[in-house]
Amino acid sequence: MKRHNRAAIAVAALALVLPVSGCASLLSPHQTADYHYNAGDGAWGTVGDVEVRGLMLVMDKSGDGPAQLFFTLVNKGDSAADVTLKLSGETFKESVDAGQTFVQDPKSSASTKSKPLVIDKLDAKPGDLIDIDVKVGGDEKTIQAQVLSNTLPYYKDSIPTESPSNVPSEDATQSGQPTESAAANG
Repeated sequence: MKRHNRAAIAVAALALVLPVSGCASLLSPHQTADYHYNAGDGAWGTVGDVEVRGLMLVMDKSGDGPAQLFFTLVNKGDSAADVTLKLSGETFKESVDAGQTFVQDPKSSASTKSKPLVIDKLDAKPGDLIDIDVKVGGDEKTIQAQVLSNTLPYYKDSIPTESPSNVPSEDATQSGQPTESAAANG
């Protein structure tokens, strides 16, 4: 074999080995620097001095009923922060003291409030992403949050029920009607 043939084969072999060895990696740290992995369910974002964590909605798997809003707010600033969340025509406001955490999950022992935040008319179905506008002082950011369903075992008790005014009970419908004894007496 001639010397120039050996050199050509060596150059070709080197050209094949370099990309495989990582010297010419197709996925460099520079390409992935903007990607932030959020372990678990819910979206994350930072607005001003406040970190928004676990922002998500849970609704019935049919997607026809109301949805419950879950989130955690961590104030990394030196003063109290007034946080406003807007979605589907609803507005929720919370104040978080400096260095404190606010948890919106009524079933959690870390929860700040025991009352759920319910969105009656959510224009989304389980599996969708929904835009939630988060405002802290003069800073504002739109965070896309997940709409999850109760098909996952740990969310089965997290779906809100319809408000009592929309679903009359049997007692409520019967109490408006006079009973036979009341009609006979009166």
